[in-house]
Amino acid sequence: MEPIIQDKLCWESLSVNTRIPELIVCPDYTQVFMFSAITWNRHHIHYNKDAALREGLPDIVVQRALIGNFFARLITNWIGEIAELRRLTWKVTRSALPGKDIVCRGKIKERMDSQNETYLICEVTASNNNNELLASGDAMVVFTINHTAN
Repeated sequence: MEPIIQDKLCWESLSVNTRIPELIVCPDYTQVFMFSAITWNRHHIHYNKDAALREGLPDIVVQRALIGNFFARLITNWIGEIAELRRLTWKVTRSALPGKDIVCRGKIKERMDSQNETYLICEVTASNNNNELLASGDAMVVFTINHTAN
């Protein structure tokens, strides 16, 4: 299925396996360092290459939480103001490196329409340029009563 872009997004047009438009990011060393600073993450592998090498890593690595931030951007760029990102969970399975693209993708896994809420469960993944999986998870997207953008 083709991805649905935000200006065409409405509840009725969404089905299981609908793809979310990709988000490609390339965090640089400064962004990784600043993210550590703003989140008080003192682990040396995020800003000191020698420390990362001592721990068997090829370079400093992108933080788990920054990858989660990219997943949140993937979803919120897609839904705009028509829905709410209610929950996001993910697990990092391979280190991401600064200066290398991270390709974030998503698709609808479940579509739920109940009396109280209409929501989607979306599968999200992050891969490197070699299409090796870096992280995966799920996002819960809750729609408003109106269901459509004005």
